[in-house]
Amino acid sequence: MRSHTSNGSWKAKVVSSATKNSTESGTSFWQTVFGDASTRIGQANYSLLVVGVLCQCVTIAITWLLWQARVTPPHLPTFDVPQFSFGWLLIASLVGILIRPRTGLAIHWGLLVVAAIFDQFRLQPQFFSIAVLMTACVSDVGHRVARWSLVSTWVWAGLHKLISPDWFGFASHWLVARSGFDADSSYLGFALTVALVELAVGVLAIFRPRWAAPACLIMHLGIALTISPFVLNWNESVLPWNLSVAVIGTWVMRTTKAWRPVCAWETAVCAVALIGPVGFYGGYVDHGFSGVLYSASIPQGLITTPAGTRPIEGWGELRVPFPKERRTIRNYFRQVAQPGDKLHLADPRPWLDDAFYVLDAEHRVQPINRDAFFAGVPIESFADEKNRHGSSSKPPEISGVGHDSRRSKFELRKAGVRMLRRGENQPIFAVEFTTETFDPALLSYLEGLPNLMQIQFAGTRIQDADLAALKNLRLLTGIGLDQTKVTDQGIRHLSELPFLQYVGCEETAITPEGLAAVIKPIESFGD
Repeated sequence: MRSHTSNGSWKAKVVSSATKNSTESGTSFWQTVFGDASTRIGQANYSLLVVGVLCQCVTIAITWLLWQARVTPPHLPTFDVPQFSFGWLLIASLVGILIRPRTGLAIHWGLLVVAAIFDQFRLQPQFFSIAVLMTACVSDVGHRVARWSLVSTWVWAGLHKLISPDWFGFASHWLVARSGFDADSSYLGFALTVALVELAVGVLAIFRPRWAAPACLIMHLGIALTISPFVLNWNESVLPWNLSVAVIGTWVMRTTKAWRPVCAWETAVCAVALIGPVGFYGGYVDHGFSGVLYSASIPQGLITTPAGTRPIEGWGELRVPFPKERRTIRNYFRQVAQPGDKLHLADPRPWLDDAFYVLDAEHRVQPINRDAFFAGVPIESFADEKNRHGSSSKPPEISGVGHDSRRSKFELRKAGVRMLRRGENQPIFAVEFTTETFDPALLSYLEGLPNLMQIQFAGTRIQDADLAALKNLRLLTGIGLDQTKVTDQGIRHLSELPFLQYVGCEETAITPEGLAAVIKPIESFGD
C-alpha cells in the first residue's frame, strides 16, 4: 500500500515536471520569437505596433481582391508589367514586423510601393498612413515623420474643405442626408463645423501637440463611428485606419517633446508636409496624399462608347474608390476602351481645365478639342447610322457625352431650376428658368452641363450681358428669350455656337438681322 502511494506520488511529480517543462518551453518559444522585438523597442511601443499591424491586416483583408492579379477591373500599372498577387506577401511582412520590427517594416514598405507601381488602384492613402504610424512605433525618426504626416492630413483636410464649393454643396449635403438628418437645413453648418474642427486640430498639433492628443482620439473615434455600419455604412476600408490614428496618433501627439523641428531633415519634412499639398491644385500631387478627404473637388471621367456611357468609378469587389487622378483616368480609358471611344475628363479645380480624348486605331489616347469631342453621330442614333452606311464602310464617328457637373446639378436643383433628361442615367439636355428661379449667378453653372441643347428663359429678367455665360455650350440648338429685354447685342454672344437653330424672341427687341447673324442654317450640318 505504501509502495503504491509512493509510486503514484512519483508519477505525479513526473507529470508535473513534464507539464512545467512544456509550459516553460512554450513560454520560451514565444519569448524567443516576440520577446526580443518587444525588448528592443519597448513594451509600450510594441503594444502600439501590434495595434498598427492588426489594423493594416484588417484593411488588407477588407480589400483582399485589390491585392490579387485580376482581369476586371483592369490593373492600372505605372509600367507594362506582368501581374501577380501581393496579398499573402503583405500578410507575411506584417508577421515579420512582429518578429523583427525594423526589418519587417522595411519589407512591408517595399511591398506597398512595388504593389502600387504594379497597380495604381492600390494608391489608397490608408495603407501608407498605417505604415507611417507603425514606423512611428519603432524609431524616433518615424515618430517625427508620423507627427508631421498627421499635421498635414488635419490641416489640409480642413483647408481643402473650406475652399471647396463641392464640400459646401453636394458632398456635405449627401453625408448629412445619408446620416438620416434634415440635410437642407443643416448641411452648411455641418460643412463649416467639420472643416474648422479639422483645421483647428491640425494647428493645435503644430504648436501644442500634447493638447491635440485628446482631440485626435475623439475626432477619429467619431469618424470611425460615422462611417461604421451603425451610421453611414460606407467606405469600410478606412475604418481600421481611423482606429489606428485614434490609438497610435494620440500617442504620437502625447509623446512629442518639442513642437519645433529639431534638425534640418525634420524641417524639410515639415515644409513638404505643410506646403506640398498645394500641388494638388496643379495636378502634381495625388488627392489621396494631399489631405483631400471627402471635399469632392477631384477629377471625374466619363467614357462614351457606341453602346452608351460608362462613368469611371471604384468600389465594387475591390471595396475602394477609384484613385481619380488625370493620369489614372486616362490609363483606365486606354485599358477598357475601343478605337473611336471618347473620354471627357472633367476637372473642378480652378487651375485646371477639362480635357477631351479619343482612342485611336493604335490604342493610343489622343487629346482632342471640345468641338471634335462633340462631333459625330449621337450614340442613340449610332445603330441606325451604322446600318445606313453599311457594314463594309467605315463606321460613323460617335458624338461624345460630357460629364454633368455634380456641383452644377446641386446648385440648380437647390434653386428650383427644372432640368430634363431623356431617360434614367442620361445627361441633362434641357433647362428651364422661371421668373421665380432665375438668378444671373446661376448661369455660371450651365457650363457644367455640357450636353445642354435647350434653355428656356422666357419671361425672366435676363440681360444682354448674361448670355456671355452660354458661349461654351457647344451643343445648344435652341434658346427661349420671349418676353425678355435681350437685344441683338445680347444674342451676338451666341454667334459661335455651331448648332444653334432656334431663338424664341417674341416681344423682344431682337431683329431679323440679329437672328440671321447667329442662327445656323440646317444645311450647314451636313447629312
